[in-house]
Amino acid sequence: MLIACCCWMMASGFGCARRIDLTPQEFERWHREDPDLNDLRVYPSRRLLSFYPQLGDDVTRDVKDRKVIERGEKQRHRRLVTRSTSGKIVAIDELNGMPRFWVTFYADCAAPECAYGFVQTELHRYSLVSVPQLEGFQPPISYRRNRLKRNKIRLLRQRSLAETNEVLAAPRSGKALPIDLQLRKDSWRPTRTTWEKAPGV
Repeated sequence: MLIACCCWMMASGFGCARRIDLTPQEFERWHREDPDLNDLRVYPSRRLLSFYPQLGDDVTRDVKDRKVIERGEKQRHRRLVTRSTSGKIVAIDELNGMPRFWVTFYADCAAPECAYGFVQTELHRYSLVSVPQLEGFQPPISYRRNRLKRNKIRLLRQRSLAETNEVLAAPRSGKALPIDLQLRKDSWRPTRTTWEKAPGV
């Protein structure tokens, strides 16, 4: 289906949008054309699922018939950022000398305090390094892709202890699986050939 769609788009004069990793070179190329980054949209490479436990217990306690009775409910907030959720870079700073992008996936967020942090790594990608906190809730517990125990993310170095920063990643068989920033890029660059036939002498 995707191949048929691409063939139709190429025949109509349009290219196919594909996902590519946001690299420093790709970012600089875009930044020169759009210094304020108003039009650039980025996407996470994997689903990000975050659970925010309640900060305090809403519990009533009483003693009845020689028993301590507790009643109440626990509240938990869940946030889901999918691979198709578009984000916008709202601020840029540095973390231990490496560029860090603050990305928001919410229209009402325009500050680092409510945004997700992605830091440039030695692998020339921008990997998730922080998840925003919410007022009234404890720090979030986050997962890569789904809520399996092995997909719980924590701060790790990806390949070497010499790397400048740790990133949020899921440990897997001696490796660290991060969540990186990506772009959707539509390239249409057909090759047009000019030719001539030698007339002979």
